[in-house]
Amino acid sequence: MKNLFILIVFIFTSNILQSYGDKLFVCDSGCKFSSIKEALSYAEEGDTVIVKGGVYREGNIVITKPVTLVGMDNPVLDGEGKYEIITVKADDVTIEGFIFKNSGKSYIEDIAALKVSSSKRCVIKNNKFFGNFWAVYLARTKECLISENKIKGPAKRRKLAEKGVTETGFGNGIHLWYCRFISVENNYISNHRDGIYFEFVKDSVIIGNLSESNLRYGLHFMFSHRNVYINNVFRYNGAGVAVMYTKKVHMEGNIFEFNWGPATFGLLLKDITDSEILHNKFYKNTTGIFSDNTIRTKIYENDFIENGWALKIYSNSTDNIIKHNNFIENTFNVVTNSFHNPNRYYENYWSDYKGFDLDRDGIGDIPYRPVSLFGYFTENYPQSIILSRSFFVYLLDLIERTFPMLIPETLKDERPLMRKYEW
Repeated sequence: MKNLFILIVFIFTSNILQSYGDKLFVCDSGCKFSSIKEALSYAEEGDTVIVKGGVYREGNIVITKPVTLVGMDNPVLDGEGKYEIITVKADDVTIEGFIFKNSGKSYIEDIAALKVSSSKRCVIKNNKFFGNFWAVYLARTKECLISENKIKGPAKRRKLAEKGVTETGFGNGIHLWYCRFISVENNYISNHRDGIYFEFVKDSVIIGNLSESNLRYGLHFMFSHRNVYINNVFRYNGAGVAVMYTKKVHMEGNIFEFNWGPATFGLLLKDITDSEILHNKFYKNTTGIFSDNTIRTKIYENDFIENGWALKIYSNSTDNIIKHNNFIENTFNVVTNSFHNPNRYYENYWSDYKGFDLDRDGIGDIPYRPVSLFGYFTENYPQSIILSRSFFVYLLDLIERTFPMLIPETLKDERPLMRKYEW
């Protein structure tokens, strides 16, 4: 995994540091060119087209040769609600320093503010995208960098909910389809359907992004193997992150917070194998991690703090290791729909552990059972949640912990930590 990351960084660095040819200037007056399309038609391979501040309404600008397009003083490219603003159909294209707004909208074509198709080594950097259908869309593209862009869509969650408008009327912030060796770094994405969307994307990295207030998911990826997600923040989304039908995913150092709703989670794992989830923080989500058919995955050294359900893990999730995590003040630590335990819980910290440590080795002397009887009832009878915190529920849980009958007898942490695990 580390070798993959080093390779990708090398590719992107080499791309960014490449040299360019002549410079062509575009502006309203005083420049050789007043039109971006005209300047591109004169540009040769390797040239740089510098567009000065102003508003440009040129319909669909198609780039078919390797050039650098640079905005000076934040020029605005306005799609007028009709057009795909820029379409890239060449290798080695860099686009930097523009404001994209008001792209066209279509339910038949995936119209974007900026689309890159069947190209290599593109750089999309330091741009702003406002009120577009799709913002950045990459299809069948390799070795590209999407970095330090601000992307804000038209989908304001609260207002749309009041009007009854659904998520299908909006596109995604950063959308990748059939891509490889892509780096998505340090972008801000909000008010789209999905903040970041990967489908059939391999060997790519998502690092340091903030994805918030999106209608559906902060990050959504399907059939996308061997990808790395590091130090991102996903908050106030319809749901945090959905990882589906994927293998060998590495998720580290991310923050999942304030993803609230009746069917909302920080992280959904659906049909996932051989992956790693470590050093993440799950704070105040309806469900921290929802695991459905997750196999041979390591959930290590994460913080689950003040979630409704810290971990929902279904019976078809097997051979996973849950180790050195901190479960702090969650309403329910673990919920399952099985009477068996096909996973291993080992040396986690549980803030409601009532055991003792007579030999002072930092390990509780009696096992901890993270599934409560009340948690079992709420999973099968959701309306019973109204009894939460009642004395009757406390008695039921106490009896069940002493004489297990309904909750899985083997689902326990044999070595619970007495103090929070420091990672």
